[in-house]
Amino acid sequence: MKTVKLGQILIAAIMVSVLASSALADTKQTTTGGGAININTATANELTFLPGIGASKAKLIVSYRDKRPFKRVEDIMRVKGIGRSTFKKIRNYISVDGPTTVKKKISSR
Repeated sequence: MKTVKLGQILIAAIMVSVLASSALADTKQTTTGGGAININTATANELTFLPGIGASKAKLIVSYRDKRPFKRVEDIMRVKGIGRSTFKKIRNYISVDGPTTVKKKISSR
């Protein structure tokens, strides 16, 4: 019976972790057709690319985040007019960090 060294186990665990992280990151890319919208940095116009978000809601999002940046994507439901239903439509397309990479309107399914 071969003895597995601790270093080999550690390397294998790191590789699995890196692959899992990569797969999770790819999920957001696939869902949005190539990107995400950072609700902390996106312009009001970029926010209108989200399903169910028009100019007035986009302005409310910008106004809200100017006072208190979003820590989690769920925090967007604190903005007046954005409830669970709207959140369900947009949650796969938003983030609170990283760049905004969506450049066109996301069609709702």
